Amino acid sequence: MCDQDGDPISIEVFDGNTQDPKTFASQIKKAAEQFGCQTATFVGDRGMIKNVQIDELPEEFHYITAITKPQIQTLIKNGLIEMDFFDEKICEVQQDGLRYILKRNPIRVAEINDSRLSKKAFIENMICDRNIYLKEHQKAKPETALKKVH
Repeated sequence: MCDQDGDPISIEVFDGNTQDPKTFASQIKKAAEQFGCQTATFVGDRGMIKNVQIDELPEEFHYITAITKPQIQTLIKNGLIEMDFFDEKICEVQQDGLRYILKRNPIRVAEINDSRLSKKAFIENMICDRNIYLKEHQKAKPETALKKVH
C-alpha cells in the first residue's frame, strides 16, 4: 500500500496461491482501520478489482482498474464510446458515476499487428506446404489438404 506520493506505507506478503481478489477486502479494512483513512483510491489490474470487490468499497473509497475487451465492446455497442476515441490523445467519458479514461496503446497495437502478421505467415506457409504435397502426391485430395488448413 502506498501514500498519495507513491511511497510505500505498508507491505503485506500473501501465500503464493492467494488470488488477488481475496487480498482486496483486507487491504480496504487496513486502510480504514490501521491508517484511519476516510478516503482512499485503490489501483489494481483486471484480475484484482472485480464487481464483488467494487461492491465492498466504502462510499468514499475509489478504485482505478482497466476494463476488459468485452466491456469495451459493450460500451461501443451502447454508443457510449466510439473507436475514434482510441487515438493518441486521452479521452474521457462518464456514465452512471463511472469515469472512463481512454487511450490507444501503441505498444499493444504493434503487438496485435505482429501477431496477426505471424499468423498470416504461418497459414501462407502451411498452404504452400500443402500445395507442394498435392503436386508431389497425385492421389492426394485437395479437400483433405484444405481440412488441415482450417
